[in-house]
Amino acid sequence: MKTTQIKNILSKLNTAPSKWELDSVVYYDRTSNPATLAAFLTRIQDLQSLKTKAGLAEQSELVHLLELLEDLEEEDCLELIDRTEEDHKNSFIENLARTSAIEILTGGRIGFETMNTACKLSPNDFILCAKRTQDLINAVQGLVVKGETLSMDVAGA
Repeated sequence: MKTTQIKNILSKLNTAPSKWELDSVVYYDRTSNPATLAAFLTRIQDLQSLKTKAGLAEQSELVHLLELLEDLEEEDCLELIDRTEEDHKNSFIENLARTSAIEILTGGRIGFETMNTACKLSPNDFILCAKRTQDLINAVQGLVVKGETLSMDVAGA
């Protein structure tokens, strides 16, 4: 390749996140977390305002985001932003349990910050979090025992 070809290659390079990445990583909890929903909707508005000046990456990202937007219903979004304290608590406990389960499965113990956060919960909420953590660990270990694997679907496997 010659240096004169660099400009041509760079002009065709699309560095936008894939639809899968936007759906499964960046905005994965847009249907359960009001802050993520707000970031998702704000990003769409920001990209739409840049439409005439947007580069290839921004245009591609906007197309993906608009496709993901089609899966949302206004009523569901309004319900999400009007969540009760109980909904917030349950979401927090679920996320803490997932973090705890991942830390135990990958490192054999819960990290200091995760345990510090869990210890701030009321006794009943702490027990609920611990039970949910154990349920998640059992589910993952059950997959391993049964011999089920995702390795054929994992990059590099």
